[in-house]
Amino acid sequence: MPTTDTDANRRSVLQLGATLGALGITGLAGCTGGDGGDGGDNDTIQSNDQQDEPADELPTGGTFRIGAAQGIQTLSPFQGFLADYLIAETMYDRLTRVDQELEVHPNLAQDWETNDDYTEYTFTLDEDATFSNMDGQTVTADDVKATYDYLTSDEFSGSASSISGVESVEVIDETTVTISLANTDLEFPKRISETGGAFFVVPADILDEDPAQLEETDYGSGPLVLEEWNQQNNISFTAAEDYHINGVNDEPLPYFDALEWDILEDEIQRANALADGSVDAVSRTAPNVAERVQNDATLVKRTSGLQFPIILNTTVEPLDNPDVRKAIKYALDREAILEAVSPDGVLGHHSGITPIHTYYHEDLDVGDTFGTTADIEMAQEHLEEAGYGDGIEMQTFHYDDGVPSKEVIAQVFQQQMSEIGIEFEINRLTEETWLADYFNTDGVWYVGNYSTRVLGESVPQLALRSDGIWNEARWSNENFDEAFERAVTATDTETKAEALRECQEINHREGAWVGTFHPDLYGGYKDYVGNYNLYPTYVKDFVSQCAVDK
Repeated sequence: MPTTDTDANRRSVLQLGATLGALGITGLAGCTGGDGGDGGDNDTIQSNDQQDEPADELPTGGTFRIGAAQGIQTLSPFQGFLADYLIAETMYDRLTRVDQELEVHPNLAQDWETNDDYTEYTFTLDEDATFSNMDGQTVTADDVKATYDYLTSDEFSGSASSISGVESVEVIDETTVTISLANTDLEFPKRISETGGAFFVVPADILDEDPAQLEETDYGSGPLVLEEWNQQNNISFTAAEDYHINGVNDEPLPYFDALEWDILEDEIQRANALADGSVDAVSRTAPNVAERVQNDATLVKRTSGLQFPIILNTTVEPLDNPDVRKAIKYALDREAILEAVSPDGVLGHHSGITPIHTYYHEDLDVGDTFGTTADIEMAQEHLEEAGYGDGIEMQTFHYDDGVPSKEVIAQVFQQQMSEIGIEFEINRLTEETWLADYFNTDGVWYVGNYSTRVLGESVPQLALRSDGIWNEARWSNENFDEAFERAVTATDTETKAEALRECQEINHREGAWVGTFHPDLYGGYKDYVGNYNLYPTYVKDFVSQCAVDK
């Protein structure tokens, strides 16, 4: 069979992905080249998509040593990125928490109750929760209110999106606090467990004295207490005394006595450290190093809710034309994109809600209307309908270097669109430039990215509603907005699910959000590590639930 130009182009992009993997330029775990090592076909990789049943007994004591990809920039639980969030999760608590399946559970709040329209939640605090480095001071309702007051004050410059709908926080007594909302929110207890939402509870005394102290000292009520922070080399912790949540042995978590967070930025270095026992587990790694993990070590993978949408900004001509947007979706071969970027992952809808989330529309076929591979004939028909039968010369398409897989996506996308006569140059930006000058800006289009949110509707709320603060595509649809309003004001899960299914159908078929794929995340552990389960996100981790027996 003769080689076509399309085949040659596709091979060149596959090779680019393989080169990124070979160089160890991964940025996001699982986003390396299709040829990088054994990848998803390696027998040592086990699926962790369904959380294992917790063991009836787990060993206690010892030191748990993790090989981590990144160091941290700050100790403050209200600031930072990626590794900073992971470390904050070990030191600080919220009112609630989610497990690896993103199901909500008590944390500082032992339980809670709500009124009939879900606009008021009363939380009862665990009386045994205490702050580190505060002489055993108990967490109280005053601390919850002080934290809220700080996060909503002019003094705080970060993001506290999980409490954006809160109208007031009222202290009822020392262990009871009532939070009143501006609107109905059936999911509020889960919403406030969002990592990026920053609603960790900290001591009121520290906030009153000087919040900058949080950048230097651990004042959390979490399962681990900071011992030493050696900048970009390692971070060490000891188990908190009498942590308020028990493990399976009815003793306070964590199961181990100490944690060492060793910063090993190179993928191969982390894999070798796991293989030779220098570390007990690796917090996120890449599948292209799987062949280095042998004998008594295992890699696990977990499907994530990470998203890399192509943003068809309707302020860029002719992306305001629905037929042009549909032509692009028909011409897209998402299976080829997945193969080029990652050995493992899944396809979802063009909708912003991912397959890992509760309200994902499972009855809407992933290939509904547009398919998962290219339909050139239908794409060209829509271009004809739009008056562009002779093709389109588009303005430059952008991607940033913050996520290496974006380069591969941009290359593949450019080649696939050229098959129907849509031509454009692609331009690489630094992540800082993209965020500062291009993200959520009129007149540009690009590959975007969103982290895994605790709630599936968070991304549609932020980016797909007409009034969404990150409506990057400037797309507006009255039917979508009306259905989304029904979803977020619902007081029962059935009504909410039905409304969100309608949202997904509208956005999938009509919207300016083009989904690509959702990559798998990878981690690894030695066989003597117990209870290792990955979260489907980078910014939460398994740490305090693990046990070591060595």
